[in-house]
Amino acid sequence: MEFQRQRQNWWMDEVDGHRLFIIELGAGTAVPTVRRFSEVVSVVQKSPLIRINVREPEVRPGNIGLAMEALAGL
Repeated sequence: MEFQRQRQNWWMDEVDGHRLFIIELGAGTAVPTVRRFSEVVSVVQKSPLIRINVREPEVRPGNIGLAMEALAGL
């Protein structure tokens, strides 16, 4: 787990200052870890979040939520 966190921190340092688009596929609210991570990265990196989820596509204003299956959304 610590190795994964280190890799994540390394990646975050590497992409800092670059224009990112975050595409989140199928992450629901039952286990919100991925959703929270996407939202935090979106705010910190000032990057748009595109959330594709059949039942729970809600996003903060300024982002895109698509109520459809992942493959169709892509």
